[in-house]
Amino acid sequence: MHKEEALDMLKKSGYKVTKPREWIVEALEGNTSHPSAMEIFDQLRKSDKSFSFATVYNTLDTLVKAGVVKQVTVDPQCSRYDPDMSSHGHFYCRSCGNVKDVFDVSLDLESSSLQGEIESYELNLFGLCQECRTEAN
Repeated sequence: MHKEEALDMLKKSGYKVTKPREWIVEALEGNTSHPSAMEIFDQLRKSDKSFSFATVYNTLDTLVKAGVVKQVTVDPQCSRYDPDMSSHGHFYCRSCGNVKDVFDVSLDLESSSLQGEIESYELNLFGLCQECRTEAN
C-alpha cells in the first residue's frame, strides 16, 4: 500500500495523521521484512526521528485497527507488521528468525464446510529457510 493510500485510510477510520504516524507508514511502505515494533523504532531513531517506543507501539496498533497494516503473529518472540494487506501466508525460519511472504499455498476455501463464514485467514508456516538449511549441511 502506498503512503497516500495508507494515510487516507487512517483519516477515513477517524484517526488524525500525525508526524510519527506518517514516519511509521513511510518505514513500512514496500517493506517485506515484516519488522517488529522495536525494529521500526530503531530504524526511525537512526534517522533522527524523536519519539518514544510507546508511540511506535500505539501507532502500529492504530494502523492495524485502521486496516493499513497486518499484525503477523508468526514469530514466537514478538509481533511483526506487514503492509501487504492481500491474502497470503507467512513462513518463519526457526533458526534465523526471518519471516517471508508465502503466496503459492492454495486453500480450497470455496468447498470448505465453512463456505460463506470465512472472512479472513492467517496461515503461518515454520521450518528452516534455504540459507539455514544450507549452513546446517
